[in-house]
Amino acid sequence: MKVHQSGSESGPGPGRDSGGEDGFTVVEVLVSFAIAAIGMLLALQIAGETMGSLRRSARLDTEADEAEGICLRRVASGPLSAGLAEGRFADGRPWTLTVSDVRAVLPAHRGPPVWRLVLTRGGPEGPAVYTTLLPGKPDA
Repeated sequence: MKVHQSGSESGPGPGRDSGGEDGFTVVEVLVSFAIAAIGMLLALQIAGETMGSLRRSARLDTEADEAEGICLRRVASGPLSAGLAEGRFADGRPWTLTVSDVRAVLPAHRGPPVWRLVLTRGGPEGPAVYTTLLPGKPDA
């Protein structure tokens, strides 16, 4: 009686060379390293751009908070009147605060003043950092 062993790995299987060795060629290894390097470069570029955006966002948040504080100090210092005020942010960049009465453009323009405060970066024509409307006291 003959006994047959099935599943034996001793001989060459389908698609295998009887004399070859298993492994990767130098070209395959170099290509995989190149792909990994490109992936790392892309990841580093994305991380750098993200950090730059976060720094800009934090700077703008700080600037907006400081601008609001400037406007609130102006309101707390006494009655508002139309005009310009200038100063510098904590980081040294200039700002301009424009206070104007906008009741002339409102439908009920005979009421108390409505003050528009616009704090801009740089001069009056610079980009607005903070804008608000405040009701004034009725005219006596």
